[in-house]
Amino acid sequence: MKISSKLMLIVLLTVFEISITLLAVVEISKGAKFHQLNSLHFKYIVQYSEVIAEFEASASKNVSALQNVIINMRQQPIECVESVNWLNAFVMQKINTFHAVDICRKDIDDANNILLTLASYEAGEISRENLIPQLRQSARIFNHNSASFEKPITDTVAFIMRVAIPFLVTISLFNILFISYMSKNISGSIRNAIRLLKSGKHEKSLIDDIDSNVTGELKTLLSVAQERLANEILVAEINRKLETLVEQRTQSLTRANEELAQFAYRASHDLKSPLTSSKLLTQFIIEDIESGNLKSAANDANKIYGQMEKLEKLVVGILSLTEADVTDEKVVSIDLEAIIDDIRLRILGPKSIASGFIRCTIDIKNEFKSEKVRIVQILENLLSNSDKYKDNTKEKTPFVKVTLTEVQDGYQLVIEDNGLGIPANRHDEVFHMFKRFHPAISSGSGLGLAIVKKHVSFLKGQIDMKSSALGTVFTITLPKEKLNEEY
Repeated sequence: MKISSKLMLIVLLTVFEISITLLAVVEISKGAKFHQLNSLHFKYIVQYSEVIAEFEASASKNVSALQNVIINMRQQPIECVESVNWLNAFVMQKINTFHAVDICRKDIDDANNILLTLASYEAGEISRENLIPQLRQSARIFNHNSASFEKPITDTVAFIMRVAIPFLVTISLFNILFISYMSKNISGSIRNAIRLLKSGKHEKSLIDDIDSNVTGELKTLLSVAQERLANEILVAEINRKLETLVEQRTQSLTRANEELAQFAYRASHDLKSPLTSSKLLTQFIIEDIESGNLKSAANDANKIYGQMEKLEKLVVGILSLTEADVTDEKVVSIDLEAIIDDIRLRILGPKSIASGFIRCTIDIKNEFKSEKVRIVQILENLLSNSDKYKDNTKEKTPFVKVTLTEVQDGYQLVIEDNGLGIPANRHDEVFHMFKRFHPAISSGSGLGLAIVKKHVSFLKGQIDMKSSALGTVFTITLPKEKLNEEY
């Protein structure tokens, strides 16, 4: 097999591994969505029971409140059915959890039937005395459907976790072993060619040995070198450089696979935590509803909502990190003040605007040009961090300064705040993925600064950080050659 074919095979295996990892993340996220929909369904069931009680206690014939809550309650099973694709259906059928979809369909039918019953009541076809028992029975049915839905979905997510993580680890280990084997194979072929060149044989005999023992690109390389240079030492040097290049590429691919394996492990761990918490809280909610403790159930539902927000932030962070690799826009003139004003409104809110939290200074002679999407994401992450980690105990009012100046052959963007700072013993971890330095204050994804670093690297720039108890300063230097490049 040709060296290029071997390297292409390595690349294809790596792309396959990344694709499987992303698919696993998406499927696990979908499981979280199903749990979230079921929690919302429980909420509407509680509302439905309350509306039934109000209707029973009043003499009103207006059933619009009942109809509205049933329509809202019907939306969750509809979304569940629509979200199940062929892969989900195949897996659920194999592990005998597909009846969760049937439960959703039954829930939709039950909702439609009770809506028809309400329509019959409005038309005078059934009496109020006949309607109320049917409403109570429908509430019990909806509650039973929602409780029955939880276990197969939990089993499905657990199965995906049990299968996906070992499978990803196995693929990573296989890739590492395969790349090592290919590296030795390629290196062996090159060393064999070098050995022939150093053997001291006559030129004609050497050419014959090359024809019989060397194949593919190496044979072509040696033939061309023999024709052009007619010098064994130079040919050996060329092969030595080729060997070094192959080994460097192999080491790079090996590191990439190790980082991917670590990323899969950390992402799976961080995804599992809110799912496990939500599962336990859901059980508490079921027990509270059965015992009539709706206040405790509502508190647990709010906790589940918080866990789902945490999970959503993590998934958004992973997607942003992925987009940083593929985003490629034209270089345009950038209005930095307009970007910062937009971030004030979208992220920081009215309080930060009123307090003058962000201060912007621009001192440049030429237009500031760059890829706008990357600059926006860099500033969003850094400014939101400054806002999250403000230190209100200091005498000075919390602030963050954004300064843009021109330096030799480039621009310098400085973001300085007087917040909590980053612990000195963790400065070398600042741009690593999944690193949180103040978890008690904020439960972010730990990907923000890694995203910033990736965007700066794509712009061929450099980012430096200094931090102490007085605050943190990020200095970003972007070369004009990259910023003024025409696409």
